Amino acid sequence: MAGAASAAASSSESTLKVLVINAWHGGTQVPGGVGMIADIIKESGATLVFIAEASETTPDIVAKLNASGLNFQHRRTGDNAIISAYPIGEATALPYMTKAVVTVGSVEIAAYAAHLQYQWYATYLPRAYGPGAPSGEYSGYGWNKIPTGPVTDVAAVARVNAASGRPQVIERFIVDAGKERQRGRLVILGGDFNEPSTLDWTRRTAQLFDHNGVVLRWASTQALEDAGFVDAYRRQHPSPVTHPGFTWPASNHNAAVESLTWAPEADERDRIDYVFHHPDARLKLKDAQVVGPRESIVRNQRVAESGKDPFLLADVPWPTDHKAVLASYTVRG
Repeated sequence: MAGAASAAASSSESTLKVLVINAWHGGTQVPGGVGMIADIIKESGATLVFIAEASETTPDIVAKLNASGLNFQHRRTGDNAIISAYPIGEATALPYMTKAVVTVGSVEIAAYAAHLQYQWYATYLPRAYGPGAPSGEYSGYGWNKIPTGPVTDVAAVARVNAASGRPQVIERFIVDAGKERQRGRLVILGGDFNEPSTLDWTRRTAQLFDHNGVVLRWASTQALEDAGFVDAYRRQHPSPVTHPGFTWPASNHNAAVESLTWAPEADERDRIDYVFHHPDARLKLKDAQVVGPRESIVRNQRVAESGKDPFLLADVPWPTDHKAVLASYTVRG
């Protein structure tokens, strides 16, 4: 009996709510945006936050949270920040990422916040828009409409995507994460990838959302899947048709439509903000939601989403051109 009691005492279960949000230049693009980000973190119940497009405003966000009675810490390198209600170690800069060790109970988590290259945005090619490539294929179009129409050559789209360097960044992450797992740590990755999911551009969606027949194994998310990582939102909501989970572009009523769209004559909606985890008996995914407005921008118009995606905080003042993602876990250890 004493042994059983001791075992029970040594094991605990904690709630971990992981929020990923692109802060749109640190919340500076909308009046009051810094306070809005703090409110979103507080109201969502997030305990671990990955911020892309973080800036010098990150300490202000944390100060606002803590002034409301919470106890958050933060680390930032480059334009990625990690904010945590749990103890957080020193941050390490990786290419396009910030890494820190977060301790939940007795469990250490290697947490990675990512904001990948935004240029060579290959998902625009099937929508008949330039990928914003500063060099190489289709670079002559910039971000402008391609007069000859959609690029549906899968190999060409994949080449432009590879030229971004995003898949190489993810491959380096996978190697680093493997070392962390060997140390006994859980691994969670979250951020703005500026690249769609291989689970979303499927035969079922080939004629939807201006994919124009393109079915593509997007290299970054495919590499994560091949390495055993779990896309939290798509694990909870497997259908990209009924639950597309779009995070870009969000219809922010605090901003003009023309500041929210980069492909105004297309349906440019994509899910490009993610939470990934590597399976571990100590980590259990409980839920995943889109956080933010129900409306998206489609062909230069604000359009309410008609799918079955679960939305959280859909009616709160919004500070950014992305929607956020919240993945809820239990951590046992």
